[in-house]
Amino acid sequence: MSVYLGYYRVTPGFAEANAARARSGEASIDPKFRQMVIDLPGKLPANCRIIGSYAPMGTDLPAVMIAETNNTDDLFFISQYYNGYLQYQWVPARAVGTTAAERERYLASVAAPAGVR
Repeated sequence: MSVYLGYYRVTPGFAEANAARARSGEASIDPKFRQMVIDLPGKLPANCRIIGSYAPMGTDLPAVMIAETNNTDDLFFISQYYNGYLQYQWVPARAVGTTAAERERYLASVAAPAGVR
């Protein structure tokens, strides 16, 4: 599996709609978008996994989604899923730290009862 970083920003139209909603006193998060975020994990293609998604507060820096997949079409799926809301730019992550297999072995060894390792 390969790891990809998806840098994303809110589209101008969605940003304007959010600002208008906030000015009118409505909830700050669009309910349709919120539901899309909740539903995405269940709609991902097989063998695609979102490791995390992080957005900096109070800055103009982009947010980032970290995805693991062997098929770059999965990244296109995520980009199209949020079309009209978020704009993505995907880049492969450089290998740092441990591999997925190494992490799984470590987690299994930590979870195993003492003396079973």
